[in-house]
Amino acid sequence: MTRLVVLASVVVGAPVPVSGVAASVGPRLDWHRCAVSFRCAGLDVPLDYANQAGGSLTLALVELPATGSHPIGDLVMNPGGPGGSGVQFLETTSFPSALRASFNLVSFDPRGVGESDPVKCLGASGIRDLIALDPAPGTATQIAVVVRATKAFDRSCAEHSSMTLLENVSTLDTVRDLDRIRAALGQAKLNYLGFSYGTYLGEVYDQTYPSHVWAMVLDGVFNPALSNNEILEQQAEGFEADLTDFFAWCPRDKACSREMPQGAKTAYKLLFGHLAAGAVIIADLPPQYGGVQQVTLGVAGTGVLGSLYSDQTWPDLASAIEQALGGDGSELAALAYAYDGLMPNGQFANLMAAGTAISCLDRPYPSDVAAYERLARRLAKVAPDFGASVAWSDLACAYWPVRAEGRPEAIHAKGSPPILIVGSTGDPATPYSWAQSVTHQLAGAELLTRQGPGHTGYFYSTCIERWVGSYLKTLELPPENTVCATTS
Repeated sequence: MTRLVVLASVVVGAPVPVSGVAASVGPRLDWHRCAVSFRCAGLDVPLDYANQAGGSLTLALVELPATGSHPIGDLVMNPGGPGGSGVQFLETTSFPSALRASFNLVSFDPRGVGESDPVKCLGASGIRDLIALDPAPGTATQIAVVVRATKAFDRSCAEHSSMTLLENVSTLDTVRDLDRIRAALGQAKLNYLGFSYGTYLGEVYDQTYPSHVWAMVLDGVFNPALSNNEILEQQAEGFEADLTDFFAWCPRDKACSREMPQGAKTAYKLLFGHLAAGAVIIADLPPQYGGVQQVTLGVAGTGVLGSLYSDQTWPDLASAIEQALGGDGSELAALAYAYDGLMPNGQFANLMAAGTAISCLDRPYPSDVAAYERLARRLAKVAPDFGASVAWSDLACAYWPVRAEGRPEAIHAKGSPPILIVGSTGDPATPYSWAQSVTHQLAGAELLTRQGPGHTGYFYSTCIERWVGSYLKTLELPPENTVCATTS
């Protein structure tokens, strides 16, 4: 599964510098150096915006100061998820020198995530057990096992996290936090760059505070107008297409064709046929990562899914499949655990816990297991490799202790300035059609297209990178129907 301007001169047609508008009044951030190049701060926000006297939580923020002598301002980022740590994202991601010169890059752990009063559920061993579950149970016995484990996960979240926190980690809650961050930065308007789920955060912010937006880039766009079943079906089809692209790539890559001379599709089908029949493969991991583990169908499937987000990880997937066919599932297990947030210390980030808590509040999900069974049977027909497992992926929300407060609906941010939408034609997680739809939903939005596989576009195309940087600095959108190639 995600940031004033002091210009030497104002060019005709260029926007008025942000610094020319009075900043909102509010608490300011007390930055302190927390790493070689970064500064950190905390921002207290109401735990419950409906009862602001009922306590607060502290958001963890990080800033990478601009390298230029006259930076434009702050650019706030969210890496996605839901549940992704913005602090970790900014501290571990390289950004173009031109962007670094123009903006203070700012990110944060949303409420319930990372260091911002995190939602807590299972420990590392419990998460590994969840990953190992049958991802597509078909018999009554298999379904009962999955349901029992899912209910236990939900109970653990209720036992280890306060109910008040679980009731207040929706995307709308984080949008209100984001506006407090904008004010604490001293900005009258927000510059924002959101990836994946971070685009939904941006969309809701744009709809809630349209007059507070200066520039906004949404890359890997979520379409909030879709029903749950539409989302899952289109994602399943996207990953199915991406897997086919991986199969086609392998014969053209020397290392992959050498590792799997029989062909990637044949090797994949052979491996997953064994696993689907109940076979397990042993993974020998370092002690802090669990030591000897069993690679089940669930673990292997998670490893494959995580590897399909970018064609840059296709070589890792090829190596993992070849190794697993030889009886060693270590690489597949490593890919699976990394996808679900394994950290160097052997613990898991709370990606799964926070992602579940946020998702279950944002929209309602079926509470009847039969609905998941029916969807799994239908999606298995349109996406044989991923359909059934994707259909079961939201089961935790069926038993979640807090009722959903949001619902599917289109975004119409009246009064918002034009924003830039980035869509990738081969994006499996947020299909290109979603970017097209949201561009039509938001009046004045412009779609910038990357041609190629993989999730999001900014980090895989210098052309996208240039257009995004130009828009953030000038508010000038690229020409209509601009298409960029994948270059990295």
